[in-house]
Amino acid sequence: MLIERQIPIAEQVATLLHGRIAEGKYLPGERLPSEADLAEELGVSRGTVRSALAVLATAGLIVRKQGDGTYVTGVKSAENSLMHVMWEFTRAIELSGRAPSIRVVSLERRPATEGEARALDIPPHEDVLSVVRVIHADGRPIILSTNTHPASLFTQDLDQLDATIELRRFLQRYCGREIVCGDMDIGATMPDAQVQSALSLQPNEPVLLVEAMFYDADGQPLVLAVSYYGGEKLSLHDVRRSYPWAR
Repeated sequence: MLIERQIPIAEQVATLLHGRIAEGKYLPGERLPSEADLAEELGVSRGTVRSALAVLATAGLIVRKQGDGTYVTGVKSAENSLMHVMWEFTRAIELSGRAPSIRVVSLERRPATEGEARALDIPPHEDVLSVVRVIHADGRPIILSTNTHPASLFTQDLDQLDATIELRRFLQRYCGREIVCGDMDIGATMPDAQVQSALSLQPNEPVLLVEAMFYDADGQPLVLAVSYYGGEKLSLHDVRRSYPWAR
């Protein structure tokens, strides 16, 4: 490995490994070489490799399994690690050192509102599948999430759907679709009574509102996701270095 002195070595290793993943040298689900093997191949220390892998893990490109190794996640678009966290709430909570759990508030098929139909690119009043959940960290409610999907993506009866699993896995399991990109708007807002009650908020306590649209590889809308984050109960740590592929 040719080392550029002006750039931290761990950053160079992370960029190199990202390139291998992007080029398909390391495929989704494949185990990466061990830290020792990578260190020997690249001529760097194991600590440097470990730091580089931590960057890739934060960006959602790899996952570490204790006692088993490091695997490529299979996420096709990791340009925005914050967006990746948006469909893997429990992973974000685990990274904060707390235990996640999910309570399903409602799961229903109903006619789309005008705004939902426009966002999901479906005819007005066509049915949508609506999933409302509260995500907890160590038993405390921290996120109220509403995911609205085109109902035509799902052929199962409602009682066949497990809405406690992560959004990405939910789509993979029940309609064979993969999120590859999305758009997101983030801002602070004052919650209504429903949000305040669901998140056990104090009066006049603001929340973080995140509205996102996620699409498949063909650009078809898969879900309109609206989430409220309660107060300072969860910090989302994005990758802070200037890795273009991890922003």
